[in-house]
Amino acid sequence: MLLRIASWLFQLPGRLFAPIFKNRLTILIFFMLVAVGIFAAKYLRYTQQHEDSAPLAAQHYLIQREIPLREAREHCGGPLIDNQGQPWPAVAGYLQQPAGQAGGALREFTLDNRHNAFAVRVKLENTLAPKQSTEVFIPAAGSFKVKMDAAGEYVMKVKDLKSGCSFRAATLSVKEHQGGQLPLRLTGEGAESFHPIGDSEY
Repeated sequence: MLLRIASWLFQLPGRLFAPIFKNRLTILIFFMLVAVGIFAAKYLRYTQQHEDSAPLAAQHYLIQREIPLREAREHCGGPLIDNQGQPWPAVAGYLQQPAGQAGGALREFTLDNRHNAFAVRVKLENTLAPKQSTEVFIPAAGSFKVKMDAAGEYVMKVKDLKSGCSFRAATLSVKEHQGGQLPLRLTGEGAESFHPIGDSEY
């Protein structure tokens, strides 16, 4: 009895698969399905491994972007020893005089560079009157008074002549600004209003 059961179990696979493999077309389809299954399994495994590694790559990228400013300065190209071939002034003064201010109301501001041990070049761009653009040179620990259109809105850009790095402040609305001091703190405490920009943006 046991011998018959064993013989029947041994012959069972052949009886089950015999109808499937009656002709070559069926055999071909079977092996094609097996191949598709293998490739699908490999693809899913590769996709899962790629997704697992993607967050790590993104975190690494963010870390690379958060480079301290002192390291970024190595790529600013300083020091800037001259002004396009011309020597820098010995004292604070205009590099480019503002135009078209005579007929309007003006407010006086002091560009304060007294907290910096390096000279700066300051550019003031009136977004409401582009012709009133102003550029000023201020030596280390110096200051300079400028007059701005009382109704103007200015973008202030500062270039550190020692490192060559450029910075930009938020747009200044003259009529809304309180006080007459504009500190040029580019680093450390009080530098929150400035952020680094590329040389092409200066």
